[in-house]
Amino acid sequence: MRHHFGCPKPVNEVVYPTKYNVVNNCFENEVKHVHPSHTTVVNHHLQKNKHVYPHSTSVENTFNSVDVYGGAYNVPRPPAPTAQGGTMAGGPPRPPQGPMGGPRPPVGYPGANPYFRR
Repeated sequence: MRHHFGCPKPVNEVVYPTKYNVVNNCFENEVKHVHPSHTTVVNHHLQKNKHVYPHSTSVENTFNSVDVYGGAYNVPRPPAPTAQGGTMAGGPPRPPQGPMGGPRPPVGYPGANPYFRR
């Protein structure tokens, strides 16, 4: 075999242009997205002020007692006393007379009134 200078040499290897391949690897991860919320429970209370006006009525009965005595007796008036202590007719002054002719009992004496109460 003869070698010629300037002749291409036989190629033992052929290199082609690089072929690019893309391999996609998928990795799953979880990202927590927090959306806070709040609920306020408002309890509304209504106080009703009920005004009442109780009223009571009472009845009182009074009882009075009056002692009524009969009319005046026709008893003659004793004679008027004189300056000397006697009467115009003479003699000592006489006590007032009761309805039966005797001396009149003192006021407030139980025998003076049959309805007398203490």
